Amino acid sequence: MVTGVVLVTGASGFIGVELVKQLEASGYRVISATRNAGGSNTEIVRLPAPDEPVEAFERILENVDHVVHLAAIAHTQLVDATHTYHAVNCVLAAKLAQAAHKTISGRFVFLSSIRAQCGSVHEGVALESDLPQPTDDYGRAKLAAENEIALAMERGNYTILRPVLVYGAGVKGNMAMLEKLAALPVPLPLKSLAGQRSLLDRAALCRAIIHSLNEAKTDRGTFIVSDRNPVTVPQILAAIRRRRGRNPGLFSCPLWILNIAAQITGQGDRWKTLNGDLIASSAKLQSTGWKAVDNPAGYIAELS
Repeated sequence: MVTGVVLVTGASGFIGVELVKQLEASGYRVISATRNAGGSNTEIVRLPAPDEPVEAFERILENVDHVVHLAAIAHTQLVDATHTYHAVNCVLAAKLAQAAHKTISGRFVFLSSIRAQCGSVHEGVALESDLPQPTDDYGRAKLAAENEIALAMERGNYTILRPVLVYGAGVKGNMAMLEKLAALPVPLPLKSLAGQRSLLDRAALCRAIIHSLNEAKTDRGTFIVSDRNPVTVPQILAAIRRRRGRNPGLFSCPLWILNIAAQITGQGDRWKTLNGDLIASSAKLQSTGWKAVDNPAGYIAELS
């Protein structure tokens, strides 16, 4: 039985592909709004550009019950980062929300980011009650989008999700880099890295999105989304290698040597991220009935 029509932006992306699968399995009819017609087997409409009028967004929401807005530009090297992030990650979201307020009877779910809450390294446990302190253009654009959505959706039929780093088959970014490191046929001098990082299982994130479409307790809410327990880089690498039938093969090396090596190879910022703490609590979302994954290292070990 079809439980509603959901327009999903970014449906062909890393998270969108899994979300569409779960939505359809739950009985939803999915419409993909995209700038690119490839990569999705769902019904497709053209996603207007940020500089198009709100009316263009209203047209794609005809006969749509819910909206899930995933589409965004993630961390990358941009020539005009401030303008581009603001246009794609804020203005586009704001116009979509304004159109949704006029047209949809259901809910609007916005996939923001933990970077709207804090930087890539954070002291203590990140909570939604903390004052948001984004540290880059990406995070500031996401936070601005959150504010625009709250202003536009006067009925309060919206949910904002702030996921931490997401993992799953086909992941890119830092997790893909760790996959490549783990694949090297040599021991790795990274056992002494002690920074704890909260991660998020992609399937669990998609369940959080669907939960938000169905649960009134998430209305008007902003929620951090993460697995229950943080992990360290050595735990991640060991899990990946065990998945491949190998021993962890990790040994300790003085951190100052690793720091120098990272600076020489131009990986200073990545080093700070991997060796620093970012622990985030999803207790608020769990209190509404969503279930978090307990052991991310165990799930990483099961990925194929």
